[in-house]
Amino acid sequence: MNAAEGTAMNAKKAKVEILIADDEAEMRNLLAAILRSRGYSNIEHAADGVQASMALERAAPAPRLAFLDINMPGRSGIEVLVRAQTSRPACFCVMVSGKSAMESVLSALGKGARGFVVKPYNIKKITDVLDKFEREVGL
Repeated sequence: MNAAEGTAMNAKKAKVEILIADDEAEMRNLLAAILRSRGYSNIEHAADGVQASMALERAAPAPRLAFLDINMPGRSGIEVLVRAQTSRPACFCVMVSGKSAMESVLSALGKGARGFVVKPYNIKKITDVLDKFEREVGL
C-alpha cells in the first residue's frame, strides 16, 4: 500500500461510526484508545444498555460497528444485539464480556453477533475483530 492509499484508508476509518457500550468507564476508554490507534476516531460511548439501544435505533448517525458488553444495567448486551438486528441489521456487532462461558459465546453468535471478545481488552484481540470488520465492509 502506498502513502496515498494509506491516507485514503485512514480517512475512511475516521468516518466509521463506532459505538462502545460498557458500564465500566475504564473499559470504554481502553477500547476507545485501541480503536484510535487503528485510525478510528468517530467513537460514541454508552454506559448502559438503554443508551446503547437508543444509539443504535436513531436515524443518524448510525453506528456501523458496535462493541456491546453482555452485562450492563438497563438492558443486557444480548437484548441490545437482538434489537440491533431489527433496527440496524448492517451494524457489525461484537459482544464483549469478562467471562468466556461457551454458552454465552454461542448464544451471542447465534443471535447475530459477528464476534466475541473476552475482557480485559488487548490490542491483539481487538485487531483481530477489526481485521474481520474491515474485510467484510471493504476498508
